[in-house]
Amino acid sequence: MNLKTVAAVGTAFGILGVGSAFATFARIESMGKNTTYIMDDVSIFDNPANINLYSNYLIGEFGPYTNNDMKAGGNVDPQHPNFGGIFAISLGDANNPDPRISIGGLFGRINTDLVQYLPDYVNGDNGTPTKVPETVTNFDGFLGGTLSNGNAWGLHVYIAQQDGGDKDEDGNYQVKKDAYASIVEAGGGMNFQFTNTFDLEASLSLARIQYGPEHHNFFDDGNFSWLIKSRAFFTLDAINGELVPALNLKFIDAPGLDEKHAQVGVGVNVALDRGFFWMGLDFIWNKRKAHDWLYDTETKTWTYDSRNDDNKRWDERSDIGGMISFGIERNIWWDWFVIRVGGQKSILYTDCNVNSKNEDKYKDGKYGICKEDGNFFTTNPLADGTSKDHIGFGFGINIEEKLKIDVTVAEDLLFRNPFQGEGRIFSRISATYSF
Repeated sequence: MNLKTVAAVGTAFGILGVGSAFATFARIESMGKNTTYIMDDVSIFDNPANINLYSNYLIGEFGPYTNNDMKAGGNVDPQHPNFGGIFAISLGDANNPDPRISIGGLFGRINTDLVQYLPDYVNGDNGTPTKVPETVTNFDGFLGGTLSNGNAWGLHVYIAQQDGGDKDEDGNYQVKKDAYASIVEAGGGMNFQFTNTFDLEASLSLARIQYGPEHHNFFDDGNFSWLIKSRAFFTLDAINGELVPALNLKFIDAPGLDEKHAQVGVGVNVALDRGFFWMGLDFIWNKRKAHDWLYDTETKTWTYDSRNDDNKRWDERSDIGGMISFGIERNIWWDWFVIRVGGQKSILYTDCNVNSKNEDKYKDGKYGICKEDGNFFTTNPLADGTSKDHIGFGFGINIEEKLKIDVTVAEDLLFRNPFQGEGRIFSRISATYSF
């Protein structure tokens, strides 16, 4: 879809547009769990060039509400709220807004692609486990623009940092010199509009993942990670939608951890009567190596022992298989109300190879990335309320194509005792406002 016509298309399709609907994390979580095969504003984190499709709008949410330890009548605030916006300045004329410059920022987003590689604790030189603190800066910055021919470019930086402080029992930040965690990612992307029926986008990012207990300089240890993503949109009039092949590569290098990930797939998205549907099939290959990473079954935490970094005993785990995912949404009753449902299912064949020299560590309820040598099947979480489990359900409200509110409904809502006041009603609420 050509960038010059994106505004007209957005008006025509509203929140159900095939090409460039304004979306949110709640919409994606309710309708298939991933953004690979549809174009929406959440895709700006995969390819910063897409900020040029969603200029002049604000976005915000309370964050995920996935606490599964709720007591009857109890309440816990959602975690990690975030907000931000994207603004554009046209350098063209009234008939053609291109070229254009866009700038944006978001505060508070947790980059789940990278934060998963932070351990819970690190053993330092004195052997005492030090808790890895929660990062607090959590900032996404964007700069992008379009060329006179409609092609788009974008740059993105993500900074999540904590150095020398952590929360006490009352939730206040205090000095803790051993507390250190850092995630820095920088990259860029392009969105090429070859024809009115063929778009191609690609992005490349460099990331740096570090954790304590002591402070590290940016170039310490040389642990740098690469993330590559690409996809294409082919308009197919026969299905009133698009065919979308996609590629996702990760080369993660963090202290004590090495991971290579490849995901290749193809999907379709289709405009329905008062609705929208998408489906995707993916091939997945993942290989993780780790040394001196220990999981404690009693505390359910990961600890990295940095003291043994010179004596590397690598354990290896490889996963190969596939994933099917889908999402559907439809206006019901009123034009301003939409209901959504979607899900994903992965089946992976896992092979574990434990370094024999690590057997002395794996006792008393502790083990590494694998308990022992062997093969088995794995799948994504069945029903833990997170964005990675099987099924999602939600609804959206669209007010005059300006204010859009998306809600993910708690999966256990219909199976609870309504007279005990237990649990939560919604697990995520997001909103956008375009102007």
